[in-house]
Amino acid sequence: MQPTVASPPGLVLAPPPALTARNTSLTYVRGAVGSPICVAVAVFAACVGLGYAGLVGALLSMVAVIVMGVSSTRYAFVRRHLDRQAEVRDRCRRESARLKLLRPTGPVRQQQYIELRELVEEIERSDPNEAKRFDMQDLLDHFVRLATSHQRCLEALRLAGSHDLPHTIALTDGTRSKRRRDIMARRLRHREECLRRVEQLADELEAIDELVRLVAQRVACPALDPDLEREIERRLWELDEVDAALQQLSA
Repeated sequence: MQPTVASPPGLVLAPPPALTARNTSLTYVRGAVGSPICVAVAVFAACVGLGYAGLVGALLSMVAVIVMGVSSTRYAFVRRHLDRQAEVRDRCRRESARLKLLRPTGPVRQQQYIELRELVEEIERSDPNEAKRFDMQDLLDHFVRLATSHQRCLEALRLAGSHDLPHTIALTDGTRSKRRRDIMARRLRHREECLRRVEQLADELEAIDELVRLVAQRVACPALDPDLEREIERRLWELDEVDAALQQLSA
């Protein structure tokens, strides 16, 4: 059962990925045949076969290598290697998508993301179970989505302008038509809404930053061994027993 984690106010953790996706035999076969090692060996075998037996030899050599690659997927260590390679590709693809989304947010937000990513990687190296429990990769995805929304709100504020809209609009101003006053009032309300949303998104971004740093602190601090106190007490008891035995012998 997946444990639930209480999140700080205003912070919504992304749900964990679905557990129904599982690698099938066809997935392993496709990964083995398309791996760089299998492709390199197939090309080398084709060149050797072409030199010895012409085109037929090249085709037979490639088919033999492909058959060997397919049959190797029955072994557990080959499947583990393919799983690791697939995980690395997925992480690279995920990281590339994040950086692409963060490109319009500016260098400050990108640097903040890089620092959080390094902390998450350190957590995954130190305690993989803790990283899975708190869904750290999904938390980084949520950070990127919030940063993108925050930047879009800032762009909306830039379009609204900071000086061309008055803070108060005189409804009885005869120099402006009723339609114009209504439009200016709508723009003003939308600008105030954008300001509130920017503050809320900024607060949630900082909450994610604090949460990642908190988990990193928890992982970095080693937990106390519950048996340590019992071990000390046992040794003290043995010392008392030795002292009592010596006193009885000397009496």
